[in-house]
Amino acid sequence: MVDGSLNNKRQEIIERLNSIKAEYDRCTDVKSDVAYKGSEWSISNLVGHTTGSYSGMALRILNEDKPNLNPNGYDSEASWSRERNSLLYEIESYIKMTTELTDEQIPRTAVFSGNTITILDMLERVANHYDEHLAQLRDEVRIREGLS
Repeated sequence: MVDGSLNNKRQEIIERLNSIKAEYDRCTDVKSDVAYKGSEWSISNLVGHTTGSYSGMALRILNEDKPNLNPNGYDSEASWSRERNSLLYEIESYIKMTTELTDEQIPRTAVFSGNTITILDMLERVANHYDEHLAQLRDEVRIREGLS
């Protein structure tokens, strides 16, 4: 049985990820012309950076002979929608992972940058990363673009 403090930490991470997801979900009001605007950290840059959206294209370049990465031409709205949905899906998968941790999994450890950490420590790092970029999105970019 996992002690109460670890279950409390898990619950805090779940609540935090749900809150983060809800705030990122506000990006449904953003159209691609705004999402791709900006010389630094446009909304699209933030979401794309957060999810690593280029990894699939890099793998295709390595594994296919001259793949057409835009077979139907470039559609900025579709591209932006995929980026936004990918981020929301990724956050949802972390919520699911955290929710479904078993008593045996919660105390598991790993070495990261020379320190011993638990799965909850790593999930907290994930939430911190999302929060860092969410603060940029909320406090800088959305304001700059005239979005509430």
